[in-house]
Amino acid sequence: MVMKTILKQIKNEWNSNLFLFVELLLVFVVLWYIVDWTLVTARVYHAPMGFDTEHCYNITVSKLGEDSPLYNPELTADDDMDDLLRLTDRLRHCPGVEAVAISQNCFPYNEGSNGIDLGIDSVAVNVRLLWVEADFFRVFRYAFTEEADFAKVEAALRNDELVVSSNLTEGHPELGGSASLPGREVLLLNYGKDVRRRIGAVGTPVRWSHFHTPSQWGGAFAALPLNAKRLRNFGDPRYVTVSLRVSEDADKNFAEKLMNDADRLYQVGNLYLLDITPFSHLREICELEDMNEWKTQLCVLGFLLLNIFLGVIGTFWFRTQQRRKEVALRLALGSSRREIFSCLMYEGVLLLTLAAVPAAVIAFNIGYAELVDVGKMPFDAGRFLPALALSKRVRHGILILIQNRR
Repeated sequence: MVMKTILKQIKNEWNSNLFLFVELLLVFVVLWYIVDWTLVTARVYHAPMGFDTEHCYNITVSKLGEDSPLYNPELTADDDMDDLLRLTDRLRHCPGVEAVAISQNCFPYNEGSNGIDLGIDSVAVNVRLLWVEADFFRVFRYAFTEEADFAKVEAALRNDELVVSSNLTEGHPELGGSASLPGREVLLLNYGKDVRRRIGAVGTPVRWSHFHTPSQWGGAFAALPLNAKRLRNFGDPRYVTVSLRVSEDADKNFAEKLMNDADRLYQVGNLYLLDITPFSHLREICELEDMNEWKTQLCVLGFLLLNIFLGVIGTFWFRTQQRRKEVALRLALGSSRREIFSCLMYEGVLLLTLAAVPAAVIAFNIGYAELVDVGKMPFDAGRFLPALALSKRVRHGILILIQNRR
């Protein structure tokens, strides 16, 4: 009965309530946009990476200068690569080291990357290329989690086969899904007209950083074995990267201890350990620009949300001040302060609810027209409804604060 009376009152005062209705409608749409951006960013950031860099380090290997008394001028470039393999073998025997691997321009949070075009049936698919040793997948727990999966990877790379991600054919449904990949032959289009490789193992997709999705660059990959012959083709050990994983117990001051022993244990031929960098630092460098952009956007949206909050409070307060005579008359006729307060709040809730309906339609059409970012997450019910529900909760939170203000 009370709600019916309030609805009738809103209808009778529609001319004065129209401005408030339009304001609440716009507020709801903007609020939905803020919540949608926040939810998408949070879901992308906290999604699985497909690899684990905790307790992992990058080793920088350098070459002695010709003016060094330890420099051996008789050693060739091939000798340097053989020495690099011996150096990594020594690192494998270092206490606390679980795995060591050599890779070329493809470790996680790297600033650069390689690409390759794969011919699958008549379709060319461009993905990230990983030149790696088999232990690369152990060091970073990359795309695989079970020991049996690692065994498949080792067998595939040993047989000069490809290791690929399950989203290799994403965007090409005519090629079949991930189930059709194992054992399939593909063309390496960058390496000749009829260079083929068999897919020997399939892993989960990975992500370039916490601000990227598996469907973006770096998520789909194809790995080829970096054996001794291919390693020599690079000509210089500084063009490849040595990475290692240590146990959790051994990780305390590991970098300092390793560098203390570097001159004594890890100088082989003309090669020596120059530096060791934890992947936590590499991640910070890789994600610095995206993190700064995220913080800037968050500040802008936070400022906008604050203005929305103050604007709604100011509108309701001004509206209440205009009805002071009505409030005084109701008090004179015997209505209690609590009854008048409840009536005003019910009226505010109804106006918010009435504005939410067309606002939800407008918000849906904004998403459907892809006026929001759909590159990281498609616009569907799973994205729209949670943002709508959370927007409603935030709106009710603002209303509660308005109640306290009144």
